[in-house]
Amino acid sequence: GGIKRFPDAKVLAGMTTLPEATNTWTTMLRVCNVGYFYGVSKLRRHPPWAVTANLLVRGSRFNPTIQFKDCYPKTGGGEDIDLVYQYKNFYPTSGLLATAAVPEAVVKHPWWNGGNLCYKQIRGWAWGDSMCILEWPSKTFLTFPNWIEHVTFIVLPLAIYTKQPAVGLLVGSCVVVLEHLIKMTRYLPSALKQCEGDGILYQLYVALGAGTVLSAQEITRVNAILQRFSLYSICRRVDWFDGQEPRIKLDIQFGSIIRFVLNAGITCIGFGSYWQEWFG
Repeated sequence: GGIKRFPDAKVLAGMTTLPEATNTWTTMLRVCNVGYFYGVSKLRRHPPWAVTANLLVRGSRFNPTIQFKDCYPKTGGGEDIDLVYQYKNFYPTSGLLATAAVPEAVVKHPWWNGGNLCYKQIRGWAWGDSMCILEWPSKTFLTFPNWIEHVTFIVLPLAIYTKQPAVGLLVGSCVVVLEHLIKMTRYLPSALKQCEGDGILYQLYVALGAGTVLSAQEITRVNAILQRFSLYSICRRVDWFDGQEPRIKLDIQFGSIIRFVLNAGITCIGFGSYWQEWFG
């Protein structure tokens, strides 16, 4: 029925469901909403992209110019975004109608690694989707440095230049702690709901762990920048919603300003003796 309902659509996105949480780790994955785009067909009539677990591409046999690219990892990460963007680029007149949601076409996706810790899978996604910055620069935007970019490209060089490794370690640790307190606060409402009936300490632990999922991706993307020597990618983010949600993009940019001001303040205080010496 999806093809009849959306005759102009080039990509049809079905509904991919994840199981209910079975342990602390899968509860953390639920809380941080890392699987948002697995169920995007239920949330958006014309999704910006969808995961390859349930994706139907119209006429792909007759359009060999659009294929999965070799630059993305075989285990997943960025290839689904890239493929949908290729179709949108190839059929520019389709606009928003290039994709369409078919939520009644449901597949059940198991938890990765049997529901056990799967940071490797999380990092693999980030390694792959960071390629989208280079492949689709027009679909990216700039922010202020996040916590790991601040530590890597500001705190570490300062510690080396001023020959104060202990100060650099202390400042970096403070930035890391602050970031994860912010993330924990962000995910706490969801943790309270997901872990209703559990103790507050467990709920705080789940909220903190949920934040580490995002942090693992951010660390991986900086690692990718260093290994690819892609200076262009520093402080640049992929617009996951492909222009459909400008408010979310503004929220991310505004949040990055607040975080950077806090991190810069910690850095200035930590290296205060050096600044006094330099200005004195």
